[in-house]
Amino acid sequence: MKHIYFSLLFTFCASLIIGQTTLPTSWDFVTSPATLPAGWSTNTTANYGSGLMDNNGTTSVAGKLQATDHHFTIHFFDEPGAVSYHLKSYGTPSFSGTLEVQESVNGTTWSTMHTFATGQFTDQWTMFTDLPNINSRYIRFILSNKISGTNAGIDNVQILANVPTIQEINVQFLGNDVPDNSSVQFAETLGSTKVLKFGIQNLGTGSPLSIGNISFTGSAASDYSVASAPSSIAALSNDTLAVNFSPSTAGSRVATIFIVNDDPNENPYTIELNGIGGSGASEPSDNPSNLTVGMLKTYRVSASFTPSIADGFIVLFKKNTPIAATLVDGVSYEKGQGLGNAKVAYIGTNTTFFLNEATANDTFYVEVYAFNGNGQFINYKNDNPLSGEIITPLASMQDPNYYAGIDASQPTFVEDLHDVINPHMVRFYSNYGPDMIPRFVARDTVDNKRVVTCVYSNEQVVYAPPFAWTPTTSLNREHTLPASWMPSVGNSGTPEYQDFHHLFPTRALSNGQRSNDPLGEVITVTSSSGEGKRGTDAFGNTVYEPREGQKGDAARAIFYMMTTYNNAQTNNWAFDNLLSNGPQQRQDVLVNWHLNDLPSGYEHARNDYLDSLQGNRNPFVDSAQWVCYIDFKTMSYRSNPDSSCLARTSVIPVIPGDTSDTTIGISNANNNYHWIMYPNPTITSLTIGNKDVSSHLKMFDAQGRMVFEQDLRFVEIIDVRDLPTGIYHLILSTHEKNTSQNFRLIKQ
Repeated sequence: MKHIYFSLLFTFCASLIIGQTTLPTSWDFVTSPATLPAGWSTNTTANYGSGLMDNNGTTSVAGKLQATDHHFTIHFFDEPGAVSYHLKSYGTPSFSGTLEVQESVNGTTWSTMHTFATGQFTDQWTMFTDLPNINSRYIRFILSNKISGTNAGIDNVQILANVPTIQEINVQFLGNDVPDNSSVQFAETLGSTKVLKFGIQNLGTGSPLSIGNISFTGSAASDYSVASAPSSIAALSNDTLAVNFSPSTAGSRVATIFIVNDDPNENPYTIELNGIGGSGASEPSDNPSNLTVGMLKTYRVSASFTPSIADGFIVLFKKNTPIAATLVDGVSYEKGQGLGNAKVAYIGTNTTFFLNEATANDTFYVEVYAFNGNGQFINYKNDNPLSGEIITPLASMQDPNYYAGIDASQPTFVEDLHDVINPHMVRFYSNYGPDMIPRFVARDTVDNKRVVTCVYSNEQVVYAPPFAWTPTTSLNREHTLPASWMPSVGNSGTPEYQDFHHLFPTRALSNGQRSNDPLGEVITVTSSSGEGKRGTDAFGNTVYEPREGQKGDAARAIFYMMTTYNNAQTNNWAFDNLLSNGPQQRQDVLVNWHLNDLPSGYEHARNDYLDSLQGNRNPFVDSAQWVCYIDFKTMSYRSNPDSSCLARTSVIPVIPGDTSDTTIGISNANNNYHWIMYPNPTITSLTIGNKDVSSHLKMFDAQGRMVFEQDLRFVEIIDVRDLPTGIYHLILSTHEKNTSQNFRLIKQ
């Protein structure tokens, strides 16, 4: 049983399923509502806040093509007429690169209608018109070659319907167009007959449309018969095809109707009839099988499965806890919806899905169910779902050689660390929205919307894609180390202004409350928003205090900026040498926040993701101890770091690298701070074990072969000099077998 389902429209006991749009279709990229029109799709989440002036005198939002292969695609089922659109160069007076307007019959093979090369449109909105082939059913606007510094804006796109001069068939059901090779759904009680009325239209202006033989095929073809049918329909006229549906048994009664006609390119006209006998579709016989992990990173996970015979599939997930949820027949769910203790990750006909809330060292419990029918007729296969656990890397995914040569015992430590993390690839400040929000920060929620958390206040901001800073959200890109503190203040084009490592999404209100004040512990509150507050500290200084969960992250972001850009452009980035309120920032507050809020799985995942964008890392996320060796007040080396700082960060090892995607997960770590493993990387020896209990150590190489096993009495020193260079997976478990810890080790 192969069914193709798209958007759903239900009218009591009948439904129409449409995946394309009718013509004419148009869109001016408005953000209210911010959802794409039916049949439109895109792989860019960015837009411009000011686009072409609309006919009503208001300025709309414009689409934004800013990377190679960014595109907007329109899928329709009518024969197309003229395509009109407006283009504008952003960033340069004249466009640079290549933008193509393409057409396709099947959405797979594309031909080019119009190519815009360098210099062929300017920074003023210009209208263009093309005429596609009448057999095309897709139009795509694609930036096929991105040139740095130039983006393409697109606005007010319109595709007209072709006005045929010969016969042209179109079919409607319940007043809605039914594309050739699409589906309709309806139901009828057993022992009764429903008369399905299909409107047959001749859209042509010059010739009558002839209707020939009408037949049914499929497992339930005998449940259908023609009650009445026209033989000819005049130009620009319509008539009715009546079909009897008499379900012989309960459940899904599927057949295909073939309408023979003399339309030159839609003969026969084919519609899948998804009839239902009784109140619901048949339950699928089996659920999917073979859950397979595709992409497995600390920040992104995809998986796929072998489908069973069904109309569609729904994927549930829960992080770090087994799923406890029950699907209810006759109830439709949507992506991002909570169900029991789980959440819907995906619903549809595809067999690959993404889990968009991955962080380092997560266990995703996943269940996949098959279903038949839709809406009030939907029937889930609730027993024996496909289930599995997907475990993200422990942390992190850095190159094992990234910190090679960095030694905190050397007096050149600060300079050496600076040389590793700077220079790096600069990401434009304006790209933070499309690069960070939809791809890492945002989470799915109901109504096809997404959620972003203000890092300062913990307040939730819901938006409808595509994401825009304004007017759909009240979010800002917050410089954790304020731009006014920077020695390069006033130059927004510098790498330090644009560095994503210290940019976070905040609500405009919280961002305004923080302003450029130092971070600190507020004693007397003067203003607040959510969990963030502004006021005076114990010394009477005006400070801003973010929510607890952001304190360590903010401290490490500031420490990163000072280390990365110290002596860059000959400027000293010590607190004493920063501008504005920078010298008032208390180092002890940030160090204490760092120690009390050590790097989390989310922060490790964010560090990995930013590494994939910028090619550099925040070293204080990777090695919490390194903060102890730097005096940030003067940006000088501490040869004798505070022993309590070292002790409190010793529970977080320097996590080794995992440079490739893998389908092999790692067991979820037990966050017991008495586990010890250092140094990492190592050359000759390894100190490992648990301070309180004896344990058992197993060591595996990169191919999963056990290469070492030993009982440990508390913490012991292991000789590893004979181990080959490489990455190893270590599992420590207590003799009681009720707790364990996982590490990754780099042997140099």
